[in-house]
Amino acid sequence: MKKFILVLLLMTQPLLSYAAQSLSRDSIKAFYATSDELDKLEIKYPQEFQRIDTYKLNQKYAMISYIKSSKAYSDIHSVISAKGFSSLSDFFDVSLRLMGGMYKVQMQKMSAQEKIQMENMQKTFSSNIDMMRKNGMPESMIAGMKAQLQEMRTSQIEMQEAAKYATAADVKFINDNYDWIMSVMPKEDLAEHR
Repeated sequence: MKKFILVLLLMTQPLLSYAAQSLSRDSIKAFYATSDELDKLEIKYPQEFQRIDTYKLNQKYAMISYIKSSKAYSDIHSVISAKGFSSLSDFFDVSLRLMGGMYKVQMQKMSAQEKIQMENMQKTFSSNIDMMRKNGMPESMIAGMKAQLQEMRTSQIEMQEAAKYATAADVKFINDNYDWIMSVMPKEDLAEHR
């Protein structure tokens, strides 16, 4: 019986929850490999993935509920399971912890001057919008700048929200392995972290 239990544990090892563990090279590799496969599914299910993109970080359970009810679920579940994640929630937890941990590490690495510059950029955008409005610029031009400002604010809020999910151990791992993480990060994600 002990031998059977040991064999069963060894066979199910890949299915153990990554979310229950600190981030590791294996969990990050699994996350990026899963993300890559999910990107390929987006071609097959464009409407479903477009709707998934509308959910905010704090709507994780609503998003999972939608995914489970969508026609893409079977394929999404197969990809996630094949890469060692025990559930959609497990995959999203690793995603949030990685994103939040990266944000925390980058904020730690930023100088006070860089943080002030980042804050001032949003204030400048807002001031420019006000000036454009006062000078009678067409609303179409103002709308584009307003959308950019809103996107910056939303992104910052979402990163701050994700940072709440990163544990101290996750942040330490990311800090210790920052260069490696940047080297394995997909190119489209790199632009957001530089």
